[in-house]
Amino acid sequence: MREKIKLLCWLTSAILAIYGMQQIYSTYSLGDMQHMISLYFIPILSCYIVLISIRGILFIPTMPVILLMASAVDNVLMLVVTLTATCFSSYLVCIAVDYMGFKSRIENMSSKSVKKAQSWVQNYGIVAIAGWAFFPFVFTEIIVYLARIAGISKQQIILSVALGEGLMLCLLVYITDWFINLTA
Repeated sequence: MREKIKLLCWLTSAILAIYGMQQIYSTYSLGDMQHMISLYFIPILSCYIVLISIRGILFIPTMPVILLMASAVDNVLMLVVTLTATCFSSYLVCIAVDYMGFKSRIENMSSKSVKKAQSWVQNYGIVAIAGWAFFPFVFTEIIVYLARIAGISKQQIILSVALGEGLMLCLLVYITDWFINLTA
């Protein structure tokens, strides 16, 4: 019963977070949001850090927020803050996997695809996690969940995420900055 309550709380939080993000995107234009960032920099940056830090647990799609912040915040600050919060998010996912007992649940499943994914992560380890984290259109947290369930250490997971996401963030920030300068 306790595990069902945990799962229900997690699901409710995820739905509310995704709904709230959608409301913000549909209410304000890009210019409005950039202007708000410049006016309320510290509170918005704080909210951004919290959002990126909990995205892994709630499966919040943050790519639009990252691109928005990259268009309005200093590049170095953007990289440092986002990468730090992303690594913290991966750490929280590892804690959640351990706390919710996902490893024992997966072991009880007989699904071949789950076993195949687990085997793939165990065989390729850091390279698989970093490669997945580099690809910007999939949730990095999925590979973090799989890696932790497969028994990869938290340190290896966070290092892999830092490598993959770090490269992706550098490209995103550079491309966003280039595009902003091109249109200015």
